[in-house]
Amino acid sequence: MKQWSAAFNAHDAVRVAALYAEDTCVSHPSYTGPLQGRKAVQDDTLAYMIAMPNVTSELTRIVGDQDCVAAEITISGVHAGPLVLATGELPPTGRRVRFPLALFCRFGPAGQIVEEHRYYDAPDLLRQLTH
Repeated sequence: MKQWSAAFNAHDAVRVAALYAEDTCVSHPSYTGPLQGRKAVQDDTLAYMIAMPNVTSELTRIVGDQDCVAAEITISGVHAGPLVLATGELPPTGRRVRFPLALFCRFGPAGQIVEEHRYYDAPDLLRQLTH
């Protein structure tokens, strides 16, 4: 998770995606279905970095048990590019956002993320972007 945060903060979508297995599955409350595969994770990460070119993550807590890890992260940035949402694209608002994100990850034998569940308050994020 420390590698994830460092790669994310370096705005390196390729390095973030390399932490995931080729056949990873990522569930997210704002998606119509799970992200399937490393390329989908890379594209999703890049989309966030385009929407918020100065986006940062602050890793505040990591809890692990065997092959599973939970991480609490705070994401912040300025919405300066188009943000792709399940309901369509939101043009840049210039608004600063800050929101907590929880990641629950299961790691495979090679040490890569094979399954991830992401949770955050999507209505709160949308409120920050539009009000």
